[in-house]
Order: sequence, then C-alpha cells, then structure tokens
Amino acid sequence: MGNAEIVERVAVIGDFHRFLESPAGRGAPAAGKPEAERFARRLIAEGRNTLENFSALEEFAGRAGLNPLKVAWIELMDCHNALATLAAEIEHRHGCGLRDKIFSEPLPPLGADEKERCAYTREICRRMERLLSAEQSRAAWFFVRHGIPPEDWRTSDESDREKFLRSGDIDEFLALKRRERDALLTRLRDEDELWYTVQITDEVLTFVRSDPEMEAGFRRGEDIFITKIPYNAVRYLQESDPVLKRYYACHCPLVRQAILEGKPVSPAVCHCSLGHASHYLAGIGRAFRGEVLESAVRGDLRCRFVFHPAERRE
Repeated sequence: MGNAEIVERVAVIGDFHRFLESPAGRGAPAAGKPEAERFARRLIAEGRNTLENFSALEEFAGRAGLNPLKVAWIELMDCHNALATLAAEIEHRHGCGLRDKIFSEPLPPLGADEKERCAYTREICRRMERLLSAEQSRAAWFFVRHGIPPEDWRTSDESDREKFLRSGDIDEFLALKRRERDALLTRLRDEDELWYTVQITDEVLTFVRSDPEMEAGFRRGEDIFITKIPYNAVRYLQESDPVLKRYYACHCPLVRQAILEGKPVSPAVCHCSLGHASHYLAGIGRAFRGEVLESAVRGDLRCRFVFHPAERRE
C-alpha cells in the first residue's frame, strides 16, 4: 500500500467519524445501515467511492466492535461487480450489440443502495426477457456467481478436490463438509465473530445443524440438494411475517428489495446463486446440472437448489 492510499484511508475514516458525530449521524455506537448509505452517497458525489475506501471503513467498524456498521459496509460492497460480470457474459455469448441494448445506461455506482440496484436490475431483466430466451438468461446469470472471478475459486476448488479424493465417495465428502461447516460456525459463535454478515447464535447454530442440506449439501439418489443459510439468520428465525422472512432469507443485494416492494423480478436472477452454490460441489470432479427448487424472490421461505448428474437427462 502506497503512502497516498494510506493517507486517503486515514482521511476517509476520519471524515466518517466526524460525520457520525455530526447532526447527520447518530454517533458511532448507534449507527448502522442508514448512516453508511448516507455517507456512501457523499463519497459517490466526491468521487471517493472506491473499494479501498469502503474496505477501510468496514475494517474500521470491525476493529471498533461496531458490527451493524461493519455489516452495512459489507452490504454496500456485496456483489459490487455482479452486473459488470453479467454484461461481460452476455457480450461473450451474444456479442457487443446485444450487450449494449441490454446495458444502455451506466451501471449503478459503488455505494448505491438496494433500491437503486434493484430498480436497475429489474429493468435489465426486462430487456433480457425481451431479447434472450429464458434458457439464455438463466445461463448468463449462472456464470455471474455473485461476481466472484474464476481465479478466486481455484484454491478452494482444488482443496475440495483433494478432500474428495481422500474421502473416497460423495457421501463421506459431503459429511466432511458438514463437519467443517459446524466447526467453523461453532468457533465463530464462541468468539462472537460474524460469518460474512451473519451473526452466529446458539439458535442459528442449532438451525443450521438440523438441516443436512444447509450450505454443504446432501445426496438423495443421484441428486445433491443444497439449501442456503438465510442471509440474516437471526432475524429470519425471529420473524413471523412471511414477506420479511423472505427478505431476511435472500442473499442478493440486487433484488431482495423487490420482496419488500412486492414487485416481481425475473427469477432468472437466482441462477447467479445457483452458480455460486455449484462450487460447493467442485471437489467431486463431476459435471452437474443445477435447478432452482425454491427461491425467496419467487415467493418461497428459503432458497434451495438441486444438482443432477449432467449425463442424466430427464
């Protein structure tokens, strides 16, 4: 890290601290998502909305023990390049001309809130539905995978491949992944640390352990089923309102606002998470076809996928 970057990081943290103590903020201990979003708008206006600055603010909040602020900055960065990845995938598959028809306006800036990102994504999906087949749309979204580039998966995929070869079969490999899941979440609960943005309480840990499909996957016949841990698991377990429960289940910052608004958005978007979940099985070294069985965006109370052997045709 160069001197100029260090100076900017120190400056943006100082600016944020002063913002929190100003009439626009509520003081650091009480601050959360609204304050982060307002300050992000200021950084956008100043041209300082960089990943480096947002990461510095997230780290500052974490070191200060301000978890609501830490989560807020993570959420503002979450899937920050997913739409750019989708545009590149559409260009790769269908050419620049079609990409430009679908992405005719600039992408939302880093730091845009969920309402702005959802409105933009809804319009993109409408154009995709008009210009692409349903299968073509699903395929493009599948390779977005939350905007995580292929090289970032390589280490974990290779590690899982070694584990699978040592395990000897699919069931033992998936059982190992569940044991690893439980050990990690138990440690995070004991150390009062977040799992990405998820607080791990006794209730959350019990909930995850009760479902063998959750995150790691479980085989039935030739098929492997994966259920996602709710994005905000604590509130999900406490909530009785089905709309809010679906909102707390959804991991996608591009479309979960649609659940609160009650406005439909293309379910093809959920193939982005399907593609992300496919990497949980990369160690098996076998081709699978994925299918979205349940989706919070579509009206379900959870997100659940199934992976069929690719060589098997229905």
